[in-house]
Amino acid sequence: MAQRCTFRPRWVGICCFAFCLFPFVFLTANGQPAFFEPKEDYYKAKGRSVRVKWEIEPTTVQVSSNFSVTLVVTGAQNPTEIVKPDLRKLKAFDVFKVTDVADPPRDAQAKEVRFAYKLAPRNTSVKEVSEFKFHYFNPSAAPGAKQFPSTRAEAVEITVLEPPKVERPVVPLDAPEFLFHAATGPDVLGSGPQVPCRWAWLAAGCFGPLAAFGWLLVWRRVYPDAARLARMRRSRAARRANDMIRKASRTPDPPATIANAVLGYLRARFPLPESAATPAEIAAALKEHRVPEEIAERTSDVFRACDRARFAPSGDNELALAASAEAAVTRLEALA
Repeated sequence: MAQRCTFRPRWVGICCFAFCLFPFVFLTANGQPAFFEPKEDYYKAKGRSVRVKWEIEPTTVQVSSNFSVTLVVTGAQNPTEIVKPDLRKLKAFDVFKVTDVADPPRDAQAKEVRFAYKLAPRNTSVKEVSEFKFHYFNPSAAPGAKQFPSTRAEAVEITVLEPPKVERPVVPLDAPEFLFHAATGPDVLGSGPQVPCRWAWLAAGCFGPLAAFGWLLVWRRVYPDAARLARMRRSRAARRANDMIRKASRTPDPPATIANAVLGYLRARFPLPESAATPAEIAAALKEHRVPEEIAERTSDVFRACDRARFAPSGDNELALAASAEAAVTRLEALA
């Protein structure tokens, strides 16, 4: 008599569970599970209790001057496998110029890992080296998201000073003694004054305007479209800048986009030298191009507002920045 096969739902459920659990168990046996692995702030460290901290020397530094920063990782079981964090990709470190420094060799039995950097603050509004979040893999924890706890390196306060003003040394004038005495008397000129006739004065007064007018006629004849092309270039640069300003809200960093739009317009319009990058340098360069002092300072205020919005968020919002930037472009166009 044939034996009947009975259907047992309990065994079916166990088989399905084992089938679903097999990939996770396989990944765990061969390394760190990828399913619960954090997408950010995870640098492949493994251990039961990993800790991180900042070591900074010195804590008082001048603007644009480098100081040493070291991220110290302790408690990791795999010191040679930990990936060095790239601080240049972290938003909190945009206020610094980050320079990577070669790290000391790592040993598999090392109790700590040290990652060295050089940071240079961009302005005096920088008050601290921000805290640093650090996920790690805990192999002794229960499978799941709890296997990837996080620790933090606490923020460290720093003091940023303006660079000292360099005083130019006074160089004494070295010359013969007679040069320091004023000569007087009728023999100074050696001969009587030469007085030109009235026709000479008239010719001298008319020569300058006539020469300028003649050159203008020659220039327009040789380059008839040069003036029109210059006006078109100025107008095109203004339109391009205003378009970038209006679209800045759709970019990841609107204040930087607005500042770049105005800076690109200034370099196309005047042109501004490449060395002019700070608000003070931009204002000085505009004054050299005979831009009124008030307009030059108001233009540089746009860049200061953009810097505040990027590095030290204040009440300046994107709409106000965009409006002030468009107004600056309009004022400069009115000078043409």
